[in-house]
Amino acid sequence: MISKEKAKVIIENYIKNKKLPYIELLNDVNKINLKKNNEIAYGKKKGETTDVYTYRYVIMGVQDKEGQIVYIDAKTGELLYILTHHWYIDIED
Repeated sequence: MISKEKAKVIIENYIKNKKLPYIELLNDVNKINLKKNNEIAYGKKKGETTDVYTYRYVIMGVQDKEGQIVYIDAKTGELLYILTHHWYIDIED
């Protein structure tokens, strides 16, 4: 299993490499949550059960900040998907 710190680095590198504008990243690694035996709800591993970390970041909207949650496989470090307030975004390899 990867550490919370490693998960944070993987996720933040993904976000920075995508050059997403108006992003507020998480400062506290303790706010990364581990969900054990979580059934994957969306994306390429939909229906599988594994341990995942969730990482919340904020994107600036026109009037408000909107939270988005990245799901990462806690065993392998594979990015799974981003849960938005509308739906989800599949993270491609």
